[in-house]
Amino acid sequence: MTVVDGEVGSGRAGSARGRHFAEKPSDGAERHSHPLAWAGGALGGVLVLAAVGVGAAWFLGRGGVSLSTSNTALAKVDHSGAAMSLASASATYGDQSVSLVMRDGELLPSTPVPAGATLAVTAVFRRPSWAAWLLGSTVRVQTSVRTPSASLLNPVAVVQPGHAVVARFSAPVSVVAYSVSGHDPVAHLARPSSTFDLVTNVADGQTGTVTVAAVPQRWEALPAPSKLTYYGAAGTTPLAFVQPALSSGTLTLSGTIQIHLSAPVSKVFGSQRPSLMPVVRGALVPSGTWHQTAANALEFVPSGPAFWPGEEMRLSFPAPVSVVESGAKPTAAVRELSFTPAAGSVLRLQQLLATLGYLPVRFDPTNPPAASPTTLDGQAALASNPPQGTFAWRFTPQPALEVQWAPGSYNVMTEGAVMDFEHVSGLNFSQSAGPNPLLWPMLLKAVVAHKMDPHPYSWVEVSENLPEQAWIYLNGKVAIHTLVNTGVPGVATATGTYAVYERLPFQIMRGTNPDGSTYADPVHWINYFNGSDAVHGFYRPDGYGFPQSVGCVELPIPTAAKVYPLLHIGSLVTVLP
Repeated sequence: MTVVDGEVGSGRAGSARGRHFAEKPSDGAERHSHPLAWAGGALGGVLVLAAVGVGAAWFLGRGGVSLSTSNTALAKVDHSGAAMSLASASATYGDQSVSLVMRDGELLPSTPVPAGATLAVTAVFRRPSWAAWLLGSTVRVQTSVRTPSASLLNPVAVVQPGHAVVARFSAPVSVVAYSVSGHDPVAHLARPSSTFDLVTNVADGQTGTVTVAAVPQRWEALPAPSKLTYYGAAGTTPLAFVQPALSSGTLTLSGTIQIHLSAPVSKVFGSQRPSLMPVVRGALVPSGTWHQTAANALEFVPSGPAFWPGEEMRLSFPAPVSVVESGAKPTAAVRELSFTPAAGSVLRLQQLLATLGYLPVRFDPTNPPAASPTTLDGQAALASNPPQGTFAWRFTPQPALEVQWAPGSYNVMTEGAVMDFEHVSGLNFSQSAGPNPLLWPMLLKAVVAHKMDPHPYSWVEVSENLPEQAWIYLNGKVAIHTLVNTGVPGVATATGTYAVYERLPFQIMRGTNPDGSTYADPVHWINYFNGSDAVHGFYRPDGYGFPQSVGCVELPIPTAAKVYPLLHIGSLVTVLP
């Protein structure tokens, strides 16, 4: 018996049954598939088709969207791949927000936005629905945009008679708003331009001022207007327009000076430049550099605090010019001008004097670090912008002294403190000339160096009630009390409060008595406070306590010798009726 493929035969090899299981069919033989094999093949085909579809959707929908710069809008929308629709768009600047609209593939603000501002632009786009299920329904893109701006280049224009006043801008503009002769037109230009005619057919000698504002794009908000001053002049002398105006007193400590000429700088001044010098000898010479900002314009830029309050300056030109100011006719040809910078803040002056002990009050700043810069430049920045804070008395004042304190007012108490500081600093205060031009720089330097007043705060109170007497106070406490003599009728001692302005240990006083006779008396320990009136020592055989002088406050000489070292330049003297 033979075993074939596991079957039991009759002993004959190659029987039909044995061939069916043992032999492989020929190439042309009929094949039979199993049902599960057919189902698996169909599923594989579906998966292949699905993968192809997903791939196609990903490939077509994966395209992005971006924002790029535009010459006419806030941003240009750039698509790649399938088109997307705008869902929302906005721009923010500061705490403001404005919605955006898309026109012809560009984003524009729905309301005007500032020129020259930085805007954060955000846009959200929708993907097609057939790609949203795979890639997400929206795409968010952002960018930062600086809106264009245009400034007026010629704040002064010199026009030949019969010609127009032309405004020149730093960039082409599309909208111009201006005010002239009571009218306020707004011009929308057909195409952007860097020039615009404001006034036509100017006459010889005609002057005027036009305010003008312009923007490069129609969707921008107009900025604050600039002034353009024009002159119709046919003369041969070059014109000079100086800013700030020399008569206005608005030049700040570190401000600039601008000169606009009616002709190129090279033609009027050549290679030379104007000079700035203080009028008062010994005052600080401003340091800085002249820059040519345009063909016909110069600007002086200080290299730190340069124009101190009260310091009169002289501006000298290299060649004669006729100076013009807004609304005024040109001057005759001149080579120099004098002007006074803006006055410093009286309140800040008092804060500094109080800080250094020259006033009977102290200053307590709300923000000490900000109110106490450690550099001269830092202190100078506060000269016209005093910090917040409060004043408080350093001691309990007498009523007659208390009423003299007036924050923000340059009264006799502040004047006395200034006189004291200037005397200590060697500035030689003069009542007729007012504060020394070096007051502010010297005072700020003293604050930076913490140089305090070397004197206690002294004050003299005189009563004309009989018996006449005087009290000398040091830091609020009575140091000396004495009988005194004041002026007789006809030359009575004036009542009020005054500051001591001159002191002498001895002098022969000369003058005229009420009866017309003259006198020449030896006087000791003299403190002048009001004209020829002084607190001094003088011998009176009849004693003290009633009117005997020709206007002065007389003390016994030994007492006057004790009073003299307690007073100083700037000490206040109050005479009560």
